[in-house]
Amino acid sequence: MSDLERIEDQHPELTFWGIEVKNPKYHGHIEGNNVYINILQPDIDWLKTALHETVHYDFDSSNLSNQEDRKTMVAEGWARKESERRYMELFGKAN
Repeated sequence: MSDLERIEDQHPELTFWGIEVKNPKYHGHIEGNNVYINILQPDIDWLKTALHETVHYDFDSSNLSNQEDRKTMVAEGWARKESERRYMELFGKAN
């Protein structure tokens, strides 16, 4: 089982899609139960993005599309930290 499949198994209600976005700042996003991951990013980024988006799924219920909104910035910062914690819990290594 691949590392990404381990994350997918923890969230069977989500569908993970690999998409190509030629923007180095785009890593992924979630819409409903669909998680989109930019496959043009390095493999390690796929894992971190998948975990980041599962945090949003588990804890955020509002629209976070306005990147300049304070609520969005707070949610993004917290999701970043929580996804790092989940990464360490699952894989036990820092990257």
